[in-house]
Amino acid sequence: MSNSLSTFSLGKHVVLGRTFFTPPRKISDALRNEARIVHVVKGHSRLHSADQTMEISSGDSFIMKCDNFVNDWLPNIDNTQNEVIVFQFNPDLFREIYEQKTPTYLSKTGIENVNAIQKIPSSGAFENFIQGLKFYLDNPESFTEEIIMLKIRELMHVLVEADKDGSIRTILAELFDTNSYQFKDIIQTHLFEDLNLEDLAFFTGLSLSSFKRKFSTVYGTSPNKYIISKRLEKAQILLKTSELRISEIAYDCGFNDLGYFSKSFKNNYKLSPSEYRSTLVI
Repeated sequence: MSNSLSTFSLGKHVVLGRTFFTPPRKISDALRNEARIVHVVKGHSRLHSADQTMEISSGDSFIMKCDNFVNDWLPNIDNTQNEVIVFQFNPDLFREIYEQKTPTYLSKTGIENVNAIQKIPSSGAFENFIQGLKFYLDNPESFTEEIIMLKIRELMHVLVEADKDGSIRTILAELFDTNSYQFKDIIQTHLFEDLNLEDLAFFTGLSLSSFKRKFSTVYGTSPNKYIISKRLEKAQILLKTSELRISEIAYDCGFNDLGYFSKSFKNNYKLSPSEYRSTLVI
């Protein structure tokens, strides 16, 4: 099946979309003065921000505030397509929807560096909302601007009503504020994730060349050398202290290619991972 995207607008704003696509697929998004609420009908991904990594599965819903994101969609075992529903918001849209009378839960609280990703807790009200929304997505001729506006108001109300610990209200109040991050914190957060240098540079807001220069200044070595050495150090410890399979250790340390992991390990320790582990057996 081919990939497809259908979108729905409210005035000049594209506010809702439904997409079908075939994974694997890695998507980088820089949300500037905009935010999204996403429901995954079918799919599995690892969603990364500068200081978070979140596992996303079929049926999950989550909020993304202003920030940089890398979403790594993984292949489906049954080779089927993913289906994802996305609401997209900006401050002007909310002012129009609420006619300048912004609800208190959308008013800034002044809390700094709120998590850029927040999962939405499951609830009967939210599930009913999604089921009702699907009717209009399947029958777009019935999805008028008036109904779109009502569905957005309903969505926000359902989110707030389902918020038991205040986390939803917190991120809604800071949807359009951009977080600030320390360079080293970004690197250490994603040291063992399957992310490339382009992804890390994206999180820092730097070009790849500027990222490499800053990395060398901060760490005194190239990013590739530093990251590989730290991943191999962790792998060595896991080979000593765990009963994980070598493929699992490679994955946990940020290597998605077992052959490359084995070659790198042998170059560094003069033994393959299996040979190294066998020397530890008494």
